[in-house]
Amino acid sequence: MDRKRFEGYLLVTDMDGTLLNAQKEISKENLAAIERFVAQGGLFTVATGRIVEPAGYFVKQLPVNAPAILYNGAVIYDYSREEAIWQSKLPDAGKAALQQVVEAFPGIGAEIYVQGEPYPYVLRENEWTARHRQIERFPYQPIDDVTKVPPDWLKVLFAWEPERLDQTSEAIVRLTEAAQIEWVRSDDRYFEMLARGATKGHALELLTDKIGIAMERCVAIGDHLNDLEMIRRAGIGVAVENAHPLLIEAANRKGKHHQEHAVADVIEWLEAQAEAEARS
Repeated sequence: MDRKRFEGYLLVTDMDGTLLNAQKEISKENLAAIERFVAQGGLFTVATGRIVEPAGYFVKQLPVNAPAILYNGAVIYDYSREEAIWQSKLPDAGKAALQQVVEAFPGIGAEIYVQGEPYPYVLRENEWTARHRQIERFPYQPIDDVTKVPPDWLKVLFAWEPERLDQTSEAIVRLTEAAQIEWVRSDDRYFEMLARGATKGHALELLTDKIGIAMERCVAIGDHLNDLEMIRRAGIGVAVENAHPLLIEAANRKGKHHQEHAVADVIEWLEAQAEAEARS
């Protein structure tokens, strides 16, 4: 029996703007390619800013066989055991930082994500938080006072018009500098606050250590700045065609547009590489 060509490899992909198309669907081409990769011994998972249930909607459609990176790197979650196997909580200073931001920028929307809570609390609603809730299929859970939010925060997502975030993101970082937190632009419309060092890249290193995969045998695919550390640290980092320019610059390889079955394209390239090695 032939040795399975992808044994010892991990393929991890971002979801929105990478695996999913513009209609927030997994194409049959992507799914078929992932199934081939797993059938040939590969480990496959996702790395996303989404939380357990919204990400789980898609995980159920995929042959995921390794723990997932959720909350943009604040949580590693094992769907087979239905439990987090690692997480990084925001320091208490993050709560004060949230207050600073919403007071300084009255139009910005704010969502608070808490350990053990299936959906975020919405401290301030705007057009962009409403759209976010619709995209990720979670209910509206408003709150008017951060002291009423349960402890153990994992992240805070700020949502606003892309142009407004372009203009204010540096000011937000300066305003909250004393809090010792991590900021990441996860989408043109979202700016997220996490614990210092909580990134998809750090979570990927922890994950590969836990499952016994060498980083040089890890393939990561992404499209936005929240994927940057993951792309940099993976053995093969792939930026899709629609990726942020900084991600394309950092990647080892540029893939197809997410509307053109980008994950399938990467797997087809891996298959071609494996076949070339087998012939040599």
